[in-house]
Amino acid sequence: MKKSLLELGELKVVEHISKLVRDRLKDKKLEIFGVDDDAQAILVDGLWLFLKIDGTSASSSMYPWLTFSEFGYRVALSAITDLVAKNSKPLLLASSISISGELQLEIVLDVVTGMQELAEASGSLYIGGDINRLSYSDVVVDVASIGISRNPKPSTPFRADLTVHSVKCLGLSSIPAALYYLRRDYHTWKDVLKATAKPEPPLKFFEYSDLVEASTDISDGLNSIRRVLEKSGSDLVLTYEAMCPEVIEFSREERVELSRLLSLMGEEYTVVSAAEDVDLPTTKIGRTVKGEGRIYFEGRELRGGWDNFLGYTY
Repeated sequence: MKKSLLELGELKVVEHISKLVRDRLKDKKLEIFGVDDDAQAILVDGLWLFLKIDGTSASSSMYPWLTFSEFGYRVALSAITDLVAKNSKPLLLASSISISGELQLEIVLDVVTGMQELAEASGSLYIGGDINRLSYSDVVVDVASIGISRNPKPSTPFRADLTVHSVKCLGLSSIPAALYYLRRDYHTWKDVLKATAKPEPPLKFFEYSDLVEASTDISDGLNSIRRVLEKSGSDLVLTYEAMCPEVIEFSREERVELSRLLSLMGEEYTVVSAAEDVDLPTTKIGRTVKGEGRIYFEGRELRGGWDNFLGYTY
């Protein structure tokens, strides 16, 4: 019996697509990086040429307090973060915007302005794209990004006995998610929402990327980390110090357990990496141990994460 995408979940869908891709590429005489990774590349004249595409709709990914400029910025940032996680320098961004004909030109221009701002912040160029009409009221933005690397970093292995690092502290994305999905008053947290609307690209990763063994984007929150741990035969023990101070404050003020908040992580726009015991200019978020892909915090296994078909699970 055929299953729907809602029954399968995002990970199973991606596994099916990856199998089709690998089957078609296996006879090609090309050096290819990362069919199952955050971004993919081919080797061209000694340089890895990366391509990443990412996209979403305003109806599914735009919080009610965000502007369309912030929405465009964040979609582009998702694509750029995947490039950076592979130790690939972003070069170009292009977009495809699909929008209802009843909506206003200003929305399109705001989305483009946001993508231009992100391109400038990441040292890349936004070069335009195309626009399409939707038959229903929504705004759908897809962003393609190109980058280059001499030393790309795979997402695995996060083998046991490594220190796990993040460019930024963890959990800020859980605050807007909690405000929205748990129906809390977001006006109290305006300063945090403003700070998370247009995060800086995680370019700091380039300062130490050659010293790490593996690295990944965590746009699906705990699920992103869990996937690389499963492939590596490891568990991760998170430290309390990994949490952003705002997350700890939110947990206390709104009476939401930290474990519940961490299950709502998603759009963190950071790079998580694994390395030997070296001194890196990062936030140390934990350590790997031999295991089966589990994440522990304060002695308890953390569950949940984001899935594009299932939503947040807990």
